[in-house]
Amino acid sequence: MKKIDFKFIIQEQEKKFKEKIKKNNKNLFKSIYKEVSVFFKKVYWKNFFSIKYLFLTTKYFIKYKRDINRNIISILLPSRQRFFKFQRFMNSLIIKTLHNSRIEILVFLDDDDPEKNLYIKEINEIYIKKIKIRLFISKLETHPKRVNYLAKHSSGDLLLAMNDDVVIITQNWDNILDLEYAKVNSSKPCAVWINSGNKYPYLHCHQPIVNRVWYEKLGYIYSELFNFWYGDTWICDLSKRTNTCLLLKNIFFQEFNAQAFPEEADLTYLKNISNNNMEKDIDIWVTSLLRRLEDSKKLLS
Repeated sequence: MKKIDFKFIIQEQEKKFKEKIKKNNKNLFKSIYKEVSVFFKKVYWKNFFSIKYLFLTTKYFIKYKRDINRNIISILLPSRQRFFKFQRFMNSLIIKTLHNSRIEILVFLDDDDPEKNLYIKEINEIYIKKIKIRLFISKLETHPKRVNYLAKHSSGDLLLAMNDDVVIITQNWDNILDLEYAKVNSSKPCAVWINSGNKYPYLHCHQPIVNRVWYEKLGYIYSELFNFWYGDTWICDLSKRTNTCLLLKNIFFQEFNAQAFPEEADLTYLKNISNNNMEKDIDIWVTSLLRRLEDSKKLLS
């Protein structure tokens, strides 16, 4: 059997991505405008998040009564043919979580997943440890549909769409999340940006956590316009437009995605990038502004 050259495939995919971006910024004026715009965005959002965090923290500490709830956290975890990565994530979750009893894990598998039996065995072993975990097996074509399917069956106060290539780094991350989330009004929509290893954490978060109010107002976690990408970008965009975001630098998740870690590339990654899905999602993002504005109004209603 011929060995798959994942590194070459990733390089080709990145080349296509850069060409796509270049095509959208094909003249010098657009390129200069984009660079200037990005610079001011960095300055603006860095200061915005810092000032907002200081304001919320100060407001919280001067309150006479400080309520800190132990929130139920629903982790929405679609996976396919990545048993090792799933196992790696689950190990980090169990070790790094202070109160495992308040974690609700919902796993989605395709009905034709060749590693399905390995997942089932592992999930049964996790369940024996009295950790709330449920498995859903079906056939849905896109990642957002899988995430939203799990969200419909969740009961948590906070919902986290998790990639199976993530490892939780911060010890007692759930307790820290409770302390920080107590600073916002939980009756209003909120998207918590944890530190997901992004170079500029005040511009994007790979694993934003939304509260149930957010989910109920929109009726979804990830926009189903897309094939695989831009679900997190959509949440970040809406939360910035509506000032419903909370940036936390003290919770760190490491994502081992194939672009940054070529050795992590696998058959699932190849499936996700097949049929130009990444380029299609870029086009969808560019043309989705009106929909994002409409959904921002829903969050503010």
